[in-house]
This record gives sequence, structure tokens and C-alpha cells, in this order.
Amino acid sequence: MWGHQHSTRSYLQDYAESLFENISPKLDPRMFLLGILRKERDDRLPICVEPENCGVDVALFRNVDRTAELIWEKDERRNMWHSMPYLHDNYQYDVKRDSTCIAVQQLVDQNFSGKDIVSFVSESVDLEDYEVFVVLQFDKQAYDSFYSLRPSTHASRTIRGSFTSLRPSQPTRQSFLDSLIQTFLNETLETLYRPRAARAPQLITTDEKEVMRIAATDFVGSAIKTVRDPDLFPKNYTNLQEFFNIFDNISALNYEGDASAGKIVICNKNHPNFNIHLELDTPVGLHNYRKVRKLLETAARELSLWSDGHQILGLGRLQEDDYGESSQNLLSISFRGSHEWELIHGQQTILMVEYGDPGLPKPKVNKEKFNDLLQRTFTNATSEDLGKMWENVNTAINQKHGALLIISSEAESEADRLSNQSTKIKPVLLSESLVRNITSIDGATLLDITGTCYSIGVILDGMAIPKGTSNRGARYNSAIRYVECHYGKCVAVIISEDGMVNLYPDLRPRIQKSEITKHLEILRSISTVNLLDDDKYRIAMNWLSEHRFYLSSEQCDETNQLKRVCVEKPRTEPFTIRIIYDDLESNPEMNESYFLDE
Repeated sequence: MWGHQHSTRSYLQDYAESLFENISPKLDPRMFLLGILRKERDDRLPICVEPENCGVDVALFRNVDRTAELIWEKDERRNMWHSMPYLHDNYQYDVKRDSTCIAVQQLVDQNFSGKDIVSFVSESVDLEDYEVFVVLQFDKQAYDSFYSLRPSTHASRTIRGSFTSLRPSQPTRQSFLDSLIQTFLNETLETLYRPRAARAPQLITTDEKEVMRIAATDFVGSAIKTVRDPDLFPKNYTNLQEFFNIFDNISALNYEGDASAGKIVICNKNHPNFNIHLELDTPVGLHNYRKVRKLLETAARELSLWSDGHQILGLGRLQEDDYGESSQNLLSISFRGSHEWELIHGQQTILMVEYGDPGLPKPKVNKEKFNDLLQRTFTNATSEDLGKMWENVNTAINQKHGALLIISSEAESEADRLSNQSTKIKPVLLSESLVRNITSIDGATLLDITGTCYSIGVILDGMAIPKGTSNRGARYNSAIRYVECHYGKCVAVIISEDGMVNLYPDLRPRIQKSEITKHLEILRSISTVNLLDDDKYRIAMNWLSEHRFYLSSEQCDETNQLKRVCVEKPRTEPFTIRIIYDDLESNPEMNESYFLDE
């Protein structure tokens, strides 16, 4: 399509990986470019994809124009007329291009049907005689795991560009993730629209935090649009794009020295889950930040401010337990402190913002990682043991202060040894109430893998080691010293007062041995051909470099040798930037426990 398509797509792919990592590492985005030739040329292919090995059947897209024509013929917008000829021509041009976009979406969905992949297609850009589309993909199970609002009947159309279009084949569920996807695709379009896009590799220059904020602004507006009936709102009501800044500004204000706290509920007056206790004689507009902040003082306990999405109308009580989330006609904005607020639907936080940075709630401890660490450390642990320990840790995490749990195979004997610097107790199986109470004092709680506690308020010992850090406090460093010097099997759960949670030892995840073999085989195969496939080389070397810890000495040596052979070969993309990879070395801490059973 153009000379720098390979480098541009590579840059966009790297940006997508980094951006969506902020939401969850399991998303693992993949993207490709698809071009449709718009000028008859013998030296160009009618359909192009970048990269070529992205799993697209090019022949499937050769009838894209006929598919687009059928879509256009059924589109009611083509029957709309404008009084000014140039406006009418521009509008019809946009409708036809949108028909092509819908056609591409349908064909992409057809191409990946049955492969558990969800695809999102951008609008198109004209570049070097091609109409170019950016396609972003995720594993369907990972995408579906994120909570979403249903599109309401009055918000069933997706806004793309400057006009409204119906995208029946594209998921229209409303979530922060969906908004981030659309914002990212818009940023890719801005990149490809640049005047010199075909003459040099292009990358997204907008900061990731700004992209996240743009997406959050769109999502908050669309969420509020979902829960309110637009027929009840006059045209001068609050612009949907303003809500993010409104709530962010309110969260930043103090009242008599206290940070923002309380809740605003947005719903209609007769909502069955909101009981109005009082109504304001003169409603307060949401833009009146200081007045709203003052009123929040009345809503810091069991009551909430009531809003119609434009003004504060009164005060009432929200009955959360009885709210049917499928109805989607009520939202809450909960203010958690200075510069902290959350958007909540039912019992689900659908957006959280801290100091202007939006995101989604993440578990402070990943359950799968926690269970994996315990299973690898205590090989005799049962599923019942893991379940009890997970409950204990969650209870300790939800405390308003720090805590330290030491899970040891030698808990009983260690309680005897450390009796002079702890409060030794008779062994007891911990319960939720016990965990809350015994972790409220300084020192560690010493227990075994079954959840039986032997000592509380333990002052841990241990020698100074290089793995300590001055960036963390005494609780963190004492836990690391103890675990490293402890002769038994031991795991520390370190909960800081600021809410940070660390597990120690922090073991790397286990992987399949076959993954190493697969990527080495890719290097072996491309090292034997005359022309180096840049894409395959980059994928293989990126993976091997990122997973160097798992490679044996022999595998590191082979990788280094194959790399030297590959870099000397002529390339399929001679004008792209080549990444220089350092030589790999084996890690002495690596052992068979880091591999999954196959």
C-alpha cells in the first residue's frame, strides 16, 4: 500500500499493547491494516493486508464493494436531502463510506467466525490510492469478561466521526473498554491522516493518559445518556462531554478542610429504588461545583444527593439491594476522597478516577497468582486450604490499616522461637472476625497453610539482604528478610497502609515448555531462507527476549547464534527500523518448577 506500512503498523501495535495494559494484561490486543485499491493500477493488488500473516483470507474481501452497495441501498439516510448541493453531496459521500466500513466489519467478522475473536474496524483513510482501515482485535473471552451496560433503545446508534451510523455487526455494549477502543481507533486515524503519512513511519504522539481521559470523558457521558430518557431533557441541559470534568472538579474541592465524600444518584423522580426525603426549592446546577460540594456534606452517610443529570434536586435514600441492574436506569457517583471518585451501576464500579487518571477497579491481589504461589510453595495444600487462605487475605486487605501475614510450614516451631518478641496464642483456625481483630496491632500474624494461627504481633528477625529496598517501609523489608532467611517454606502477604499489597516471594508465572520450542523453531526456519521475514523475526525475538528467564544455557546460545545469522540477511522491509536485541544469558534461579505440566 505504501512504503512505511510495516513500521507504522508496528508502532501502532506497540502503542495498543501499552495502552490496553492499563486496563488488563489479559486483553493482549492485536491489530492489522486492510487496504482496498481505489484506482485501477496494474502494479497494485486490489486488496492488501499488513501484516500478511494476520489470518485474513484476502479473496473474501474482493466483493466488499458489492456488499457495501447492498448496505447503502438499505440505509434510510440515503433518502435524506439537503438544500445546499455541496452539503448534500458531502453527506451522501459520508454515507457511502460508512457503508463500506460496515461491509468491512461484516467481512472481518465472517473471516474470523468461530475463532473466539472480537474485531473492531475504524473509519477509513485514503492513502496512496488505497482506502485503509485499522482493525483491532481481542480474545472474545477476555473482552466479554468486562462489565458493560446494555445500549438503551434511545442510544442504540454508535457515533463515528461527524455522523451517526448503525453498526449491527459490531458490539455496542457500553463500557469504558469500548470507549477506549473507539478512542484508540480515532488516534490511529489521526496518525494516518497526516500529510506525510506515506513518506515516513508514523506513531501516535498523544500521551496514553490523555487517551485514557478522552475515553473516560466519552464513557461517562454515554453511561449517563443510557440511564436517562432524552425526551425529558431540554436542549440546554448539561453536555454529555462535560460530566467527567464536573465530577472531577467536585472531587477536588474541600469543605471546611475535609475532602469530598458522599454520593450523587442520577435517576428519574419516581424510580422505585430511590426514596426522596427532601426536594430543593431551587435546584442547584451541577456546574455550581462549590454549592454541590457543600451539599455533599449532607450525603456522606446513608443518604445521597438526587440529580436528574443536570441539577441537584434533593436528598434521598438509595435501596441498592433491590435494584435490578438489567433495567439500567440509575447511576451513582461516589466520592471517595480528595481527587477520587467512582461511577457505579448497581453494585459494580464501572469507572474509577484518581487525580484525573481513569481506570477500572483491579483486585489488589490476583487470586490465580496467589493460589499458584501457595501451590508451588506448599505442595500439600488442598483446595480447601487455598479457599480459606484467600478469605483470610481478603479480610486483611480490606482493613483500613496495614497488616502482615506470614504463612509458614514451620509456623508452630517459629511461634516458640519468637515467643519473646510476639504474643503467642493457642493454635486457632482463623475466621473473618478474628482476622479483622488480630491484624489491628503492630507486628506479623504467623499461621500455617491451613489457616491456623500460632502467634500475633510478631516482631520478625532476619539478616540484611540485597533484596531489601529503602523505597519501602519497615514492614516490607522485615518480611523479605524473614522469608529469605527462613529455612522452611514461607510466604509473606504484605499490606501497606496506603493499600498496596505485595506477595513475597514474587515468583514468575509458569509457562509451557512448548512455547519456547515454538519460538525457537520460528527462528530456525527463517534463518534458512535467503530473505528475512521482519515480522516473524520480531515476533520470535520479542517473545524470547521477554521470556529469557525460562531459557536454558543451551537455548540462550542457540538464540544468540540464530539472531546473528538472521541480522545478516536481506530483509522483506529494507527501509524499516530494526530492533537490536541483546544477547541472552541463562538465569541461575530458573528451575523446572517454572514450567506447567504438559
